[in-house]
Amino acid sequence: MDALPPFPGFRDEAFQFLRDLREHNERDWFKPRKATYDDELLWPARCLVGELAEALPRAGVPLTGNPRKAPFRIYRDTRFSKNKAPYKTHLGFVLSRDGTKKAPGALYVHAEPDGCFLAAGFWQPESPLLRRMRERMINEPDEWLRLAAEAEEAGLSLGHGPAGTLKRMPRGFEEHKDAPVAEALRRKGVVVSRDVDEARLKTPAFTDDVVTFAKDALPLLAWGWSVVDAAPSS
Repeated sequence: MDALPPFPGFRDEAFQFLRDLREHNERDWFKPRKATYDDELLWPARCLVGELAEALPRAGVPLTGNPRKAPFRIYRDTRFSKNKAPYKTHLGFVLSRDGTKKAPGALYVHAEPDGCFLAAGFWQPESPLLRRMRERMINEPDEWLRLAAEAEEAGLSLGHGPAGTLKRMPRGFEEHKDAPVAEALRRKGVVVSRDVDEARLKTPAFTDDVVTFAKDALPLLAWGWSVVDAAPSS
């Protein structure tokens, strides 16, 4: 694809579109306004992905993305959901080591009125990977506790991601319910996040915000990647 210009910042119209979409989440409303979505949200997001794909490696963060493929589709999959609203009311995209959405360990940018944030980590790792991560926490608890403390010092929220947290210890780890890493063992993912003021996304400087966040999150990403890369080959 043709080279994209630097990220210009999202305009006020972008967030107003998402606010209006909350009130009119219907195909008849969206279809005649799709060009607004493309121009005010999708195009700037692609510019941001393109800029980050160059800026992150320069900053020592091995993440990249394809400007056309990194943004998530605005169309919701309603097949198995009680919520039949056809559209998402936010915009999000992912950068990863190989530039795909499914690669383990990624950076996520979320743009939503009054709910913008950055996240990085392993959202819903497959069961074998999640088990290896838990085993690493048990075998090297001081390493994990140090990473968690450093993330907190950097102003990152260490949470469970969208997958949630188990109420009980995972199977095979019951004996570690009193371990210092017990809370982390119950998580279904390993994720850090940082809330971002909507105003920051309206400026070109938001690129620098994402790079700073990625550098702060890199120790946790590197920890997870070391578990991924240590997996025995099949």
